[in-house]
Formats: sequence, C-alpha cells, structure tokens
Amino acid sequence: MAHNHSHTIASPNDINRSFMIGIALNAMYVIIEIIYGFQQNSTSLLSDAAHNVGDISGLLLAFLAFRLQKIKPSKLFSYGFKKGSIVTSFINSILLAFAIGAIAWEGVHKIINPSPLNGTTIMWVALVGVIINFISAMLFKKNQMEDLNIKAAYWHLMADALVSLGVVASGILIHYFHWYALDGITAIVIAIVVLFSTWNLFKDSAIAILDGVPASVNTDEIKEHLLAVEGVKDIHHLHIWGISTNENAMTAHIQIDNANQIPTIKKALKEELEEHNVKHSTLEFELTEENCTDKIKQ
Repeated sequence: MAHNHSHTIASPNDINRSFMIGIALNAMYVIIEIIYGFQQNSTSLLSDAAHNVGDISGLLLAFLAFRLQKIKPSKLFSYGFKKGSIVTSFINSILLAFAIGAIAWEGVHKIINPSPLNGTTIMWVALVGVIINFISAMLFKKNQMEDLNIKAAYWHLMADALVSLGVVASGILIHYFHWYALDGITAIVIAIVVLFSTWNLFKDSAIAILDGVPASVNTDEIKEHLLAVEGVKDIHHLHIWGISTNENAMTAHIQIDNANQIPTIKKALKEELEEHNVKHSTLEFELTEENCTDKIKQ
C-alpha cells in the first residue's frame, strides 16, 4: 500500500540556538519596555513587560523540557525523563492561558478607567516588540509541528507579536484621536484570538499526559497498514501513546499463522511503524489457534 510520511526531527544544535536567541531577544525587549513604561508612566507597556516576563519563563521551561529528553534512561526511569517534556508542555499552555487572562483583565481596566497616554512612544516601543517577537517565532516555525514544546514556544512568541501589533495600532489611534479606551479594547480582542490559538496546545498536552493517542497519529490508518503486511491475520490489544513530545510508543498483539515467519513479519511491522513516527513498539505474536483473553476483554 503506497503512502508517504515525513517526520524529520530537528537538529539539537539548531533548537538550542533557537531557544537561546529567542530568550535573549525577549529579555532585551522586556528591559526596553520597563524603561519606557516607567519613563512614560504607561500601564500598558509595564503590563506587557510583565506578560513578556511570563513568556520568557515559558521559553525557559520549553528549553528545559528539550534538554530533559536528552537524558539517558536508567533503571528507575527506563524511558529517561522524556515524559517531562509533555508535563512541561502542559505547564506552558497553562502559563499562556494565564497570560491571556492578564491581557483581558488589563483591557477591561483600561476601558473602565482610561488614562492619557503618549501614543507615539507606545507605537514605537510596541513596533520593536512586533519585530523581535516575529523574528523569534520564525526560529521555531519550521519545527513547531514536530514537538509540543517547540509548538508552545512558537505560539508564545506569535501571541506576543500579536499583542505588540495591537498596541502599535492603538498607539497610532491614541496619538491622532486621543481615544485612550482603545488600548483596552485591543487587548481584549487579542486575548480572544490568542485563546483560540492556544486551545489545541492545551488539548494535545493534556491528552499526552493521560497517555491518550497523540493528535498526529491515526490509529485506524496504522492498523490498516499493519494488517496489509504479509503474514498478519489480525491485530488487537493495540495501544499508542506519546512517551515525549516528539516520540510515540505502541504495544499490540499480532495474530499470525506460521511462527517461523515472526522475524520477517516483525521487521516489516517495525519499518511500517517507523513510517508513522512510532519508534518504540512492543509486539506480542500469537498463532491463529490461540485464544487471546485480552482480545475477549476488548
């Protein structure tokens, strides 16, 4: 059966570099926001700086998760600390949710209690944020579909770029029309947009924590392709889960007619599973005349 799957895992050196550059650029921007926020007495700039500090923490957590995946297995942790990358991804989604809440809260506050702002300063400082966050996000764009933590970093940075873009627009309008409540309205709109973008990240990481089937895996398709392997009569007791944010595992019972074919069938099944990004598989072979109790329980 003809099919093609591409699952190229990012180079560790490239990812390390992306995280370090992203963290450095965003730390620099937070300092700029704090300086001008205090200088102009701008609540929006200071609150956005606080929001960006949270995102830097998110990047640091994602970087930590990436490093955890490189720790070698031990007797106690037979898969190493790879599962830690999934937990970290979940924490990242929660942090982003809190950031969205903070943006919305500040937006409501600005609408109810608008205060005079220097629109020009806000515009230029926010424009720097758009550039920095967009450049940082592009560092992760290529590999964001391969790893939940890289995806988290990408959406953190894109969310920041959107926030900064909204602040740029509001700064322009505030400068020309003195409509100070617009700062709050823009923040709420952006919070809603980012919330929709973040939902999939939260859902995928929550499913992974509970050992659910990863969103990138199609169980029916995998079973169909495995059944197409010559010598395989039936497949049951099949379980697929993520052991990290970019590695999947599977266990299954494989029913065959001839025990002498096991080496050949096993090799073909392993190759097929590799095509579906299932790199850790445990296969139990059964002859057709056997009565599998696990199959009955299913």
